[in-house]
Amino acid sequence: MEPDVLCNLCGLSCVLGHQDHDLRRPHGLINQTVRGGYHSTPGNGLGALDDTMSYKFSLCEFCLDWLFSQFKTPVELGCYMGGLEEGEVWKPAAQRVEEDDWRAMKEEFRAELEKRNAARSRHG
Repeated sequence: MEPDVLCNLCGLSCVLGHQDHDLRRPHGLINQTVRGGYHSTPGNGLGALDDTMSYKFSLCEFCLDWLFSQFKTPVELGCYMGGLEEGEVWKPAAQRVEEDDWRAMKEEFRAELEKRNAARSRHG
């Protein structure tokens, strides 16, 4: 089992699954790094990240979905297994759960979403 990784946005674990599940591992953007450049330095450049600095973070899938819903320009969809319909647009996970009859764990999803939303608002 992999070690716990906390989401920098909601503060909860990025590990999904039940405590006794053998395949528990972090999901989302895990231990990602972004770096500021020469022209980024705030107050001495045009951006907000300092030159020579790196910023490491993790975001759980629920916070990624929440961030995607905040975007003015929607994320582009792709499917590495095929089956994506031409022109299909991104929808928030909650909308997909409500609209798709084949999704079987709706109550579990709603409970986890509520927990993540509450954690985000406590930290925001």
